[in-house]
Amino acid sequence: MPNANVTTAEDFSSKAQPLSDAELDAAFSFMFDDLCKAHVARLEDVAETSGKPRLPLLLAVSGGADSLSLMVLCHEWVERNKLPVDLHVASVDHRLRPEAADECAYVGKLARMRGIEHATLVWEGEKSHSNLQGEARKARYRLLSEHARKLGCGYIVIAHHQDDQAETLLMRLIRGSGVTGLAAMRPQQAFGAVSLLRPLMAFPKARLKASLEVRSIEWLEDPSNQSPGYMRVRVRSLLPVFAQEGCDSARLAATARRLQRADQALDEIAYGFYLRHIASEPGLSLSVSLTDLKRQCEEIRLRLLRIMIARVAGPAYPPREEKLLAIDAALCESEFHQDRVKRTVAGCCFEALDGRLWVYREPGRDRPDIALASPAEVNWLGLYSVKLSNALSGGKPVGTCSDLVLRPLSEDGRRMLIKEGYQFPKERWSGESGPKGIIEALPSVWCNGRPQYVADWPKVEVVDEFEVEFEEKHPNFAANETIE
Repeated sequence: MPNANVTTAEDFSSKAQPLSDAELDAAFSFMFDDLCKAHVARLEDVAETSGKPRLPLLLAVSGGADSLSLMVLCHEWVERNKLPVDLHVASVDHRLRPEAADECAYVGKLARMRGIEHATLVWEGEKSHSNLQGEARKARYRLLSEHARKLGCGYIVIAHHQDDQAETLLMRLIRGSGVTGLAAMRPQQAFGAVSLLRPLMAFPKARLKASLEVRSIEWLEDPSNQSPGYMRVRVRSLLPVFAQEGCDSARLAATARRLQRADQALDEIAYGFYLRHIASEPGLSLSVSLTDLKRQCEEIRLRLLRIMIARVAGPAYPPREEKLLAIDAALCESEFHQDRVKRTVAGCCFEALDGRLWVYREPGRDRPDIALASPAEVNWLGLYSVKLSNALSGGKPVGTCSDLVLRPLSEDGRRMLIKEGYQFPKERWSGESGPKGIIEALPSVWCNGRPQYVADWPKVEVVDEFEVEFEEKHPNFAANETIE
């Protein structure tokens, strides 16, 4: 198979050396530590038996030199150290190139030769050509995350390396990113219910290729990796120029690490304010004193807005900084005690009312109507786990409730309950009262066209034939970070 290399700064240096066992042990060790922490309960259970626990780890492998080296080297690390880790490999066929199926099959062949389970994940459906790369990236991580959950695995290992980090830093510099963007990719990053691990970030691609060559393993090249139509490819062609000025991929990656330190320090300041001043409101909404918020410097305010979006909207890609700047400007320039300010971004409403900023999920945004049956457990927008029980008997509906639907309460449901004499409890608010939009966005269970259960409105429980439990999910704020 062809080794059509893309020129990088590393190609202008002396011949690259394969990675040593010591380097790999140091690079991969943090993954095993995290696996053990994540499965501590399983470890304690198995400790009472004579067997050893097996910890699942999913590798994303496309067939390129970087991801194939990840699979091969990670497998050798597990075998060499006799670790109780079950490796799984997944390849994504985006159905954008006819040869992609053969590439996935090639990865599967190499995986099976090493006794590793392999799966090909297919991106089905229509593809938009307006932002094809971005949509393909979202689909890839969605498919990998779903497959990881099926395996009971909380980690996905990605083969991003030093050159990728350098390219990402330059791309974000061109786009005018702030500190968070310029900090580029982290070795570990939360992504919804799973975490992404990048153990090869310290190594240039040339050394990964050398590690395959010494093992006589061929890799594949995606033609799009050489197409100047993509920004990353154009930036990649500039790396040799930077290297000639002493700014190679290693130095750019080191700059990203320094920016990560600065980014973490700023985050800690923002999280400290969050814990001290931001109040939890019904429906996982939030509120904060506008006066307290305005006293913070612009960088901290923007980070707080990003944190609140992650909390309220659930796992998602963060909005671009321009949108956060627009929200911040609206908040800072308005006379809050005279004007009622309301803005919407990333599925969240930002509403100024009575000297406080209220942040809640937009009531009409991505409104799902989900039919329920018992026993059932439904994921509500990544925010709640909704459990239903005792609704069915022998597979048939009980009593008069034959139509159970999970949906936002919305304006019609709120008006219906108020007309029936139900008042939202004042003690649920941190202040006098909040915007009605918060109540209308609450998830609720409807029966035959009427709300029967409403999250955080405990008195709306009028049917004895079933029980509903809204269990709050615990989002990781770091999940709201751009994925490359």
